[in-house]
Amino acid sequence: MNPDAKKILLAGLIFAVVYGLLNSLSNIFLLPSAPIISFRPQIALPMAVGILVHPLAGFITGFAGNVVGDAISGFGAFKFWNWHIANGLMGLIPGLAVYRHIRRIDTVRAFGILQGSIVFACAAGVGTAVVLDWLFLHFMTFPASLPSWILPAFLTDAVNGFILVPAILLIAGRIVLTLETRTILMITGLLIASILATAGSITWAVLDDLVSHGAMVQNFYIAAIVSVGLLVIGFVAAVVFVRKMTAPLAALGRAAEAVEKGRYDLPELAAVSARADELGRLARIFEQMAGKVGERENSLQRQVAELQITIDREKQARDVSDIVDTDYFRALKEKARKFRGA
Repeated sequence: MNPDAKKILLAGLIFAVVYGLLNSLSNIFLLPSAPIISFRPQIALPMAVGILVHPLAGFITGFAGNVVGDAISGFGAFKFWNWHIANGLMGLIPGLAVYRHIRRIDTVRAFGILQGSIVFACAAGVGTAVVLDWLFLHFMTFPASLPSWILPAFLTDAVNGFILVPAILLIAGRIVLTLETRTILMITGLLIASILATAGSITWAVLDDLVSHGAMVQNFYIAAIVSVGLLVIGFVAAVVFVRKMTAPLAALGRAAEAVEKGRYDLPELAAVSARADELGRLARIFEQMAGKVGERENSLQRQVAELQITIDREKQARDVSDIVDTDYFRALKEKARKFRGA
């Protein structure tokens, strides 16, 4: 086994132990109507390991950690092996999306890929567990398992991963605080806080009016589904908004880099300078400044070239004078004169 493989395996197993212990602790916080699904903020761990260490390390953390957690909790180490695979996929998929392709999360695009991979990983993991149960295990019954097993698993993992993985990557330095990432993090945080607060208040405000536990559970999951839907829609809208807001500033930054390199033709500012707002005015002023700097540089280069020609001619004249004024040249000149006279 090569050193890199050993490192990946060792990291995966170490984090798997941590993940398993956290799973066993969180199993006391079961979701309403869910027999074995708990509130699991630790799902962010295999996702973060897959991104920061290696996708395979994320899979090992999720798979082996779920085995450890189920064994400690008394469910049996491999009774729900389909969910071990699901947890492994939740660590693998975000790692595949981010680990090699996005080394620095410093743009809205990169942040959107991160969050999209987290939600997709949760959907793919839960979907895989459901298909494997349907083919081999037959623990689930449909449609009863949809609100008691499938939806709780997806909703809690997606929301926890969506919130906590960026926080871990920010602490680890993988998310770089730029204008784009600061803006999208702020908007996403406000979006999450408002949606969760609204969903929670609606759920508990109507608790006294519900006639049964089943109705309360149904209301809880309706609020959760609506919250996740609004979160996804709101996040997509936030990404579009932030990109539109920061794209002109990014174009100005690229234009400044071009001027620094001595290029004063700035086609990247064409779209920005066509705007009628303050950014458009700033871009037009920047284009004018760059044009004037370019003209002055060209004029200076011409003057330097002309001065060089003048200096070369003067040097040539001095060199000729130095040769003509030497005693040796005078003697040669005298000999030539005498030779012509003879």
